[in-house]
Amino acid sequence: MSLQGCLASRKDCSGAGKTLSMREILDICKSANQAAPSKSLFVVLPEGKDYSGGTYLYKNSELTLITDKGKTQYSMELYPELIWKESIELDELIHVGLVWQYLSLKVESMGLGVSQRARAPKKFNKLINNELNQNHIFLYSVAVRERDRGALVEDTLEPLQKEVESGTVLLDTPACYKDRAIYKNQYEGLPLDTAIFNQTEKKIPNHATLNEISQLLWACQGENDHATHGNRDSLEKNGYGRVHASGCAGYAVYPIVIVEELANLPKGSYIYNPIGYSALNRWIKVNDKITYDHFLQHFTSDSSKVEIEKEFSTNLSNYAILLCIDRKKPCAGPMHRVMNVKYWAEIEAGMALAGLQLQANAFGLKWQKTVLSNPDDTKYRKLFNLDSVEQSINYLASKLVNLAKNERLSLKGNLVPTVLFFPQT
Repeated sequence: MSLQGCLASRKDCSGAGKTLSMREILDICKSANQAAPSKSLFVVLPEGKDYSGGTYLYKNSELTLITDKGKTQYSMELYPELIWKESIELDELIHVGLVWQYLSLKVESMGLGVSQRARAPKKFNKLINNELNQNHIFLYSVAVRERDRGALVEDTLEPLQKEVESGTVLLDTPACYKDRAIYKNQYEGLPLDTAIFNQTEKKIPNHATLNEISQLLWACQGENDHATHGNRDSLEKNGYGRVHASGCAGYAVYPIVIVEELANLPKGSYIYNPIGYSALNRWIKVNDKITYDHFLQHFTSDSSKVEIEKEFSTNLSNYAILLCIDRKKPCAGPMHRVMNVKYWAEIEAGMALAGLQLQANAFGLKWQKTVLSNPDDTKYRKLFNLDSVEQSINYLASKLVNLAKNERLSLKGNLVPTVLFFPQT
């Protein structure tokens, strides 16, 4: 299955467990481990035909049984290695998110699904630490399950007619949706494993068009539902949402694009709007042409390129993508009161980063990322014009149609910058 096919059809699932073969389990572990090769993975299995149920350590391409006391009722559960500290560093949390997104897409390609529960699996924490005499910490429960959601259904409603306002830049349609190819089973695309293991020939970025940046942003934070017909709450009920997995549908990540020279865009900084004018990422009609509904919104003409390069001791190319998070309320509605929100937004930034990495790999781009060592430093508010970003986000949310009843579209807290990502020439 292709990378974009997996992104377009990925859903959180709540089906029962299905026994996998050891070969399938090792294949899933290999793909997930590629996100952070220096880390170990902990895998919880049910009773299988060619293995016993229990908790395993995946390292050096092998599974080693730690204890048979901890089993799962699902196909498998997977937890990235994480050592407890009083304050866990951002790059460690980013690694967790990267692994989860690689896992999510891999199991999607196998016809399975994942579910992420925002509560710590205390039983497995205790079992593993007692056996290994270490202080591992698993923050949330992540299970591989059978899919219980229907396939993508094409939206047949008449698209909204919109006029593009000043400062708004419509982005290109993701490749899998062009000519409705994914709905007709006619989209091939690059195989997922080719992107995961970075097996494509490297090439120079194409800054003359918006194609690459459009695909990168959609793979990072886009939405994948087209059949809710104006009811966003139905969207969440039926398991659709962003292209990255998200416990309790948090969606705490806000991508900012810092443009120096890209196609015909004015220099400056832009906020990516994955929801579009309709708040559902459906199709819209502009000048009688139907196009995919996601866009960039210009909020400042100051790119701060020189200052950013000096701050991070790096050389930016024509543009960079900054992933910011909202820690205050990364989950809307009543679920915010029951989920463990600590660290959730940071982990979700890792999932969004995984989409950027994988899509860049699929393009054959060389890329670089910088995880901020002290994201709460107040100097970043000025450096990245975060006050202006927040005003722009909330202004747009007040103007969109089909507003969600659970207030998902507006920003609830101050943005915190986490990762700077950019292609290299």
